[in-house]
Amino acid sequence: MILKLPVCYHQQRFAMDSKDDEWMPVVGQNGWILIGHDAKHHLLPNELYAIKQYNLGCFYLWGGNATRWDKMRCFARAYGRIIDAIDLTPKPFIYRVTERGLLTGLPIS
Repeated sequence: MILKLPVCYHQQRFAMDSKDDEWMPVVGQNGWILIGHDAKHHLLPNELYAIKQYNLGCFYLWGGNATRWDKMRCFARAYGRIIDAIDLTPKPFIYRVTERGLLTGLPIS
């Protein structure tokens, strides 16, 4: 079965300089999944609160400084695991996605 997920880029809905704790509630309220390269949301009090309060599912992709091709390849490798994690993991959750497309769950404290 091929599952297609709609994709929306941050800049399509929010100002580039909007604060994380402003747009993250909108993501949660709409049931969207956060996928990005910023791997520090769980370390910042306001962002962690938003993850918990708005029941976010988050994936931190490898390759913030990688080429677009390498980022795309990482996402493609992880796609099936991401879909499985979305289906099987109760929110809130955070996964780190490695270069090889493997997922590692991060604790939300």
